[in-house]
Amino acid sequence: MNKEFNNSLLVETDWLEKNYNNKNLRIFDCTVYLNYHPTKIYTIESGIEDYNKEHIPNSDFLDINDISEKNTPYRFMMPDQNTFDKIMSSKGIGQDTHVILYSRDNIQWATRVWWMLRSMGFNNASILNGGFDRWKYENKPITSDNINYPKNIFKSVPKKGYFCTKEEVKKYITNNNISIINALRRSLHNGTFSVDYGRPGHIKNSINIPSSDMVDDKTKLYKPLYELEEIFNKYNVLKKEKVIAYCGGGIAATNIAFILTNLGYNNVAVYDASLSEWANDNSLPMSVD
Repeated sequence: MNKEFNNSLLVETDWLEKNYNNKNLRIFDCTVYLNYHPTKIYTIESGIEDYNKEHIPNSDFLDINDISEKNTPYRFMMPDQNTFDKIMSSKGIGQDTHVILYSRDNIQWATRVWWMLRSMGFNNASILNGGFDRWKYENKPITSDNINYPKNIFKSVPKKGYFCTKEEVKKYITNNNISIINALRRSLHNGTFSVDYGRPGHIKNSINIPSSDMVDDKTKLYKPLYELEEIFNKYNVLKKEKVIAYCGGGIAATNIAFILTNLGYNNVAVYDASLSEWANDNSLPMSVD
């Protein structure tokens, strides 16, 4: 397995500082805030206000709510191909562009857009290591000037296997050659958190590798890849035939998918509706620790 991050998938702040004026770059702030609530799992707040106050020069805002399916009871689902293509085109993304994605507070919003793009056949997208938090900490240039990239032509080529349904999860739930990973915090996995997604706990037979464990709390940077490999090796994940990652709504799970891709493991699917669907269907098995 790979021991260092793929520099086409993860870029550093110093590189972006030198290149943010490159006319072929499309840089996006993807921030969303999940504000935990005493009586429901969370409320959703767009990061657009923070973007308007300050952001990386030449970066636009890409609202995940705008690029998610509207006709579904579940948040943040993949939209249809035509809708996705139209939005990406309007944001100036095309085959001649290199997309850089960042977010604030939690890198998972950037990895969600990264995974969406890859599922549609667009691989020229990278995550900014440390996101906006690291950029600001290092006193890199900041602006409040907004940018609108010129429209482009985005033609997706949807790839199979990047997302999966509850039927596929049910099929694999007793298969020892498949690793099902819950990317949520441990208190949500073991059912001790004060609120839940419908029922407490996790999908039966799934393991817990929190998305937050991928990142150093202090630096906001990804932990060294060899350290992350050890986390996955603890559960023999990298030796499994297939990995299904899930969370509450298909967001944190994409950070697991991002790390596994960097490790050279490519047979990963994200359960898009995740616990937002599973925990509300009493016919589907869940466990608490």
